[in-house]
Amino acid sequence: MTFQNMRMGERFVASSLRLFASHDLTLRVGYDFDQYRAILRDARPNHQVGVPFDPDLNDFSDGSAFWIIGINSTGHVVHSQALRLLDVTGSTLASHLKANFTDFPPPSIALDLDRSCYQAGPGAQRMTGRMAYHGEFWIADADGAYRGSGLSTVLSRYGFWMATQHWDPDHIFAFILNQVHFKGLAARTGWMHTDPAALHWYPRDGRPPFETVMAYLHREDIDYLLRLPITVDKTEPAKKAA
Repeated sequence: MTFQNMRMGERFVASSLRLFASHDLTLRVGYDFDQYRAILRDARPNHQVGVPFDPDLNDFSDGSAFWIIGINSTGHVVHSQALRLLDVTGSTLASHLKANFTDFPPPSIALDLDRSCYQAGPGAQRMTGRMAYHGEFWIADADGAYRGSGLSTVLSRYGFWMATQHWDPDHIFAFILNQVHFKGLAARTGWMHTDPAALHWYPRDGRPPFETVMAYLHREDIDYLLRLPITVDKTEPAKKAA
């Protein structure tokens, strides 16, 4: 990382931490996903940690994943997100996902994996190298103190910044369900590119399929976002957790 980028990161972190403090929000970063699951068991009892971050299915002892939680002034967890490293150097993200898309299902839904499918968009076909996958993004309702406050913009950027500090990835990507994406989550949280209709998940109970977009950022996009001044849009509408 260049000296200029280091200064850019320092300015972003200082500004974001001041904003979090003004909302009585403290961030905590961890690497033990058994601990993460235990924390969310209390904070979100109806939530099941997604397959990409399930400690029973993944070994992150090499530091290839981390989580971030936000804690309010009363000690309650009101925010979570998690990122993990995926190296597809020598291939493309599209090729990897064609073979492994079932590693990224929406949580807490019984799926018919034989019918579910992945469709590679132009973005995924061009992406190669070191990827950071971003998931588990959630903000508590907390009587309206956080949702609708505009904090999602800065919280997501903080996760992007942390990924650059850990792994210096070439790209970051995420999957967002259409019903959440159409409410503007990708725009609010800083995703600058999307491949529509990337995943189609068919529930076992016969409900219509869930469709997702693949949102993504290139490294230069991340640097651009971190250079932008931090502003909070107080008009941001309340939203369901992603």
